[in-house]
Amino acid sequence: MINETEKMWQLFILFVLVSNSESKTCDDSNRLDISSGIRFPNGVINYDKKNYTRHQYYTEKDRTCLCKENTCLLKCCPHGYGYDPLKKVCLEVKEPFSPKVVDEYLQVHSSNATQYFDLNFGKPNCTTSQVRIRLKEIFKGRTEIRTDGKLYIEVPAHIPPWILRGPDKYCVDTFIFEDEKGDRRTSFDALVCFATEKDKENYVISSTCMLISCVFILATVAVYGWLPELRNLHGRVLMAYLLCLFVGFICMATMQILLKINDISVNSCVALSIIIYFSLLAAFFWLNVMCFDIWWTFSGNRGMSMEKMSLQAKFYAYSVYAFGIPTALTIIMVALEFSGLPPHPLLPSLRHQGCFLSGKSKLFYLYGPIVILWFANMVFFVLTAVKIALIKKQISVLKHRESAKHDGQNKEKQRLLLYIKLFIVMGINWLLEVISAIYPNADHIFRFVDAYNVLIGLIIFIIFVCKRKIIGLLKKRIKEGILRRKQGINNMTMVHRNDTVNNLRNYKQRDSLDTIRTCCPETDSNKAVNTTNL
Repeated sequence: MINETEKMWQLFILFVLVSNSESKTCDDSNRLDISSGIRFPNGVINYDKKNYTRHQYYTEKDRTCLCKENTCLLKCCPHGYGYDPLKKVCLEVKEPFSPKVVDEYLQVHSSNATQYFDLNFGKPNCTTSQVRIRLKEIFKGRTEIRTDGKLYIEVPAHIPPWILRGPDKYCVDTFIFEDEKGDRRTSFDALVCFATEKDKENYVISSTCMLISCVFILATVAVYGWLPELRNLHGRVLMAYLLCLFVGFICMATMQILLKINDISVNSCVALSIIIYFSLLAAFFWLNVMCFDIWWTFSGNRGMSMEKMSLQAKFYAYSVYAFGIPTALTIIMVALEFSGLPPHPLLPSLRHQGCFLSGKSKLFYLYGPIVILWFANMVFFVLTAVKIALIKKQISVLKHRESAKHDGQNKEKQRLLLYIKLFIVMGINWLLEVISAIYPNADHIFRFVDAYNVLIGLIIFIIFVCKRKIIGLLKKRIKEGILRRKQGINNMTMVHRNDTVNNLRNYKQRDSLDTIRTCCPETDSNKAVNTTNL
């Protein structure tokens, strides 16, 4: 038994050693060129080429694998050289290479990129579907190196008005060229790998999924609007929620389609973003209204002012809350967007970031209120569940005179279950949205999000329409419509038949009179009649 335990420990130790040895290895893309020294934020450190496997600042790590842990930039040519794009060679230059580094809001973070990043030398390895071009041959806008190592390329006619390329997709350097007079000039430029944007490939699938979901959402609204029994306070609140969700989905699908075909302006993008923001917020506030209403129903706060309100007055009060706060938040966001304040993480930056919110502004303006509402909904659900448990304890034996009250409570319990299902459905959707925002390059997550966007409308349709009670009401309404149509047809048939009989009677009278006039000789009495008619 001891020997077996020792063998297991030996195997475990061997596995750990192998894992550690594999974690220290790195491929060529992660190796740092140390042929002329290595550059740290505190300066250049020279060393003997034969003894470069360890370093005092990285005593436990292979120095050539620094790019696996730190961000390394590609410089097209070695130190002291610049790149000639016509001859495609590196030539010696006297100008120092010291481009600045900016943050995500284009504020200068460091005045010298060579002291901020480790540098590798060479050109980027583009894939077969990519083309390597000199940046300023096509784009004349601003070009900056960001703190995350990505290259910021300003494209005014593009949505969003910039393009980002990762550190492995470009090299920067001092480019050498001759002007019209034949004089030698130098400027900061880059060789960049360009290909089709991945996110635009997802737009087709995502927009299609949202449109399919919108069909089921509209079908649910149509059913609740068509059946008189469902146009109560619960039904009206649900229809308001679904219509807000429908507007948000249809605008998002429209935006993605326009982005795919490159037929959207900055103003259109901002307008759609504002509508989407308001619609999604209003949808979540209506969901909060549902949770509050079910808690209020079970809370037993009789005699309160709200309890004495009519159904229409309650719906108006809920509408002021569910539309009023999103309107105020939207006005604040729009005012900050067009305030002219300097870039800041707490500003919306819709025009800078592209269509809709992203980054910290999305977390602050959209996810912040949604998280608060979700916590409030959870509190309402918990309080409602506790109240239901107390009611069950109080009613140990159901009496006949209390049966009506018990039936009403059962209906409210069923409504509570519907809200909980809806709460879970929307929770999964926004959880996937957050995960996709954290991992923007994970294509499999986008597939889950797109598939679930279809399921949202379908699941809502199943939860609120595909029930025995609703189907029974639909059958009843259809039968009533068919019966009324039949009765209408029968009434029209009777009227038409009566008109036909009257017309036939009048026709027979006129025919008999004409027969008398044409077939019989005129008598004195007939003459008298004719004379009288004349």
